[in-house]
Amino acid sequence: MAKNSTPKPAILPVVVTRDNRSRTGEFFRLVPAALGSAIFHCILFGLLLLLSSPTKADAPLENSNEVTVQQEPPDDTKSDPLLIDEIDPSGKTPRQDTNYDVPRTAPISIPGLFNPLNPVGVEGNNPPTSMPPPLGDGFFGAGGANEGLSPSTIKTNNGPGGISTGTPLVPGGINQRGSAGTRQQLLLNGGGTKESEAAVVAGLKWLKRNQTPDGRWLLDGNFKDRGTANDIAGTAFGLLPLLGAGKTHKAAKDNDYDKPVEKALLYLIRKQDRKTGNFGGGMYAHGLATIAICEAYGLTQDQALRRPAQMAVNYIVRAQHSAGGWRYVPGQAGDTSVVGWQVMALKSAQMAGLDVPEVTLRKAQRYLDACCDPANEGYGYVGPGSTPTMSAVGLLCRQYLQAWGPQNLRLIKGIDNNIKRYPPGTLKNMYYFYYATQVMHHFGGSAWTDWNTRMRDTLVKTQDKSGANNGSWSSVGDEHGSTGGRLMQTSLSLLTLEVYYRHLPLYYRETGEKKMAAK
Repeated sequence: MAKNSTPKPAILPVVVTRDNRSRTGEFFRLVPAALGSAIFHCILFGLLLLLSSPTKADAPLENSNEVTVQQEPPDDTKSDPLLIDEIDPSGKTPRQDTNYDVPRTAPISIPGLFNPLNPVGVEGNNPPTSMPPPLGDGFFGAGGANEGLSPSTIKTNNGPGGISTGTPLVPGGINQRGSAGTRQQLLLNGGGTKESEAAVVAGLKWLKRNQTPDGRWLLDGNFKDRGTANDIAGTAFGLLPLLGAGKTHKAAKDNDYDKPVEKALLYLIRKQDRKTGNFGGGMYAHGLATIAICEAYGLTQDQALRRPAQMAVNYIVRAQHSAGGWRYVPGQAGDTSVVGWQVMALKSAQMAGLDVPEVTLRKAQRYLDACCDPANEGYGYVGPGSTPTMSAVGLLCRQYLQAWGPQNLRLIKGIDNNIKRYPPGTLKNMYYFYYATQVMHHFGGSAWTDWNTRMRDTLVKTQDKSGANNGSWSSVGDEHGSTGGRLMQTSLSLLTLEVYYRHLPLYYRETGEKKMAAK
């Protein structure tokens, strides 16, 4: 090192300390970039979501409490293995294969064939918001699936004999059936006899013997006078007389039918579409099945039945035509025969405490107005007219929908012109007598007494009393026997003999024809 040279200072790292103000400034400098990036990614995500959104065909149903799955072409053999059992023994002819798009020429619609491969429902219609919330895990599972049901899952105790407790008896109600003592009293008060009740007992035994192992009853069963295949309608026809006698799926000392009822209910629930509530088989069959499941729920208040019952009602509500009627498929202009079963299904639902929109019932009244012949207060099949059967259907609907009582002049005129002219024994038409008997039962008075004596004794006399058909009624010669067969003939006959206690009279006449208005 040279002398007199000045040493250079050591080079040390410089530490720069930033104060809070410099940090804040840097943060604000970064905000625009971060915000721009966020906006860009949001826009990109939105575009991807729009591109992948479901189409109308597979979009979920609004307000539905069901798990949504992509809609596939209807293939019941895929979704419900029970249809494998519904193939003709020959293996060639599928059951229920009538095409309802072909206009029928018959003067009245009754349960017929149905093509299960045809699509059902009204496109674009959403279920009503009155559907109850899901029951959660258990009977239906988290997603509301109806498969894999266990027989023990619809057994909850709600009172002796399967009857719900604490429910008052109301006009038109059903809960009185659960008490043997009440049924007996109503039988005697209403005009039944030990012979008529013995006929009911024999008929219920016949139904029990003819139920299939999986819970169905067959309109085209193993009897000579068979009808046409419709297993939903057949099962409902088999189930309704059991429920009419107060027999439920609840085990009780005086109930030998809890297992048959349980199997039938489970069969119907397994067949019910999980999304739409449709039981299948066409609107006629759906209405019958809805009556059955609503009555079962009303009799027991078993909460496991509430959801399928409400869904079935919702399907009827959505299926109504804009003019107020129902026919073979949803949205089709109505016929009075199908309308009758839907109205009774809706009223059964109301009696059971389920939700039924008032607007649906008002629209049904408008349909009746359009089919009524003011000259004689009769009703036509698909328009103004007057036939005995359709008039009986229309008048019963008026009694339930508009509280037409025994002092209503239109009801009196309708009965005089369309029912009293065709008393029991004058027609071979059990479908007519089933409806006409209910009209007269609610009408009451001496007119009911006269009608009941002839109807009751005719049915007791004509019931088969020996052999394999013991307890049933032949459909040979009946106007609708070729379609409904022995099963429908027996079911309607039993329901007619159960009229004393199946539904409480809407009006009760004491001495002097005093009436009690229905609520």
